[in-house]
Amino acid sequence: MRVFAGGVVTNELNEVLLILRDDSRTWAVPGGGLDVGEMPPAGAAREVEEETGIKVMPLRLVELQFRPEPPAGHLGFTFRCLRRGGQLTPSPESPQVGFLPSDPLPRPMLGMHQQSLRHSLTHRGGPPAWYSYRLPWPVRLGREMLYGYRDLRRRLRREPVYQPPGEWQMGAFVVLRSPAGEVLWVKRTDRDVWNLPGGGQAGIEAPWETAMRETYEETGLVVCLTDLPSIEVKPAQGLMVFTFTAEVTGGQLTTGPEAADFAYFPAGGEPANVLPRHVVRVADAVAGHGVTQFRQEE
Repeated sequence: MRVFAGGVVTNELNEVLLILRDDSRTWAVPGGGLDVGEMPPAGAAREVEEETGIKVMPLRLVELQFRPEPPAGHLGFTFRCLRRGGQLTPSPESPQVGFLPSDPLPRPMLGMHQQSLRHSLTHRGGPPAWYSYRLPWPVRLGREMLYGYRDLRRRLRREPVYQPPGEWQMGAFVVLRSPAGEVLWVKRTDRDVWNLPGGGQAGIEAPWETAMRETYEETGLVVCLTDLPSIEVKPAQGLMVFTFTAEVTGGQLTTGPEAADFAYFPAGGEPANVLPRHVVRVADAVAGHGVTQFRQEE
């Protein structure tokens, strides 16, 4: 999966920091591709500064936008950010930058950027918004033609062609709690350990889709996701792991090829043979931080 990160910054007049992209000539939130292994908040801050000259501090994750495009999809992180300094400075990628009114938004602006800004500017705390967005076919066709032309021009000029961001691996797990507050764990069939229900991305699939599918496959339970307490980055593996909380809406616990048994343990009172990283994920889920935690594991 290719991952992108950007930042929404406003000034004292409630104007929003925007760039005019050099490729599509449309207005957008500053942002770009995340290097494999890079923490999303750091990537958002880097991209905002590279494209606008403004230094920012990402405060909270407000939106995840997934575009189901081959080979494994595109996932965009949007953060609300606090300005820390710097001066407005255009770049080759953003020939025009500035703080512009958010109502109405400047035109032209692609629908995916309009939707992202609406979610970000109206976010008042709590879980980030997550959703899938499919680019209209004229936009997809226009982008393919534009990028193809730009690559051809670079080759003719003997310039390096555009290198897209590297591909990330994705995983997702779910914390399900009983009415008494205990957490559901799955006893694995291949090892004598307990873990949370979840697993890796399959095909073109958003992290929240992975979480619901894996939970159903391992437990037989249909769930509704309620929060995203933590995201873990493993730089050496190029892996990003999402932990969601959820409520059961249907199904019943059923063992299978991956699940030999189930048990509920209180948070902090798990047995010794549980996976340690999953204990940390449970702790984040029950702590009630109010914002998504980003953790790095070497």
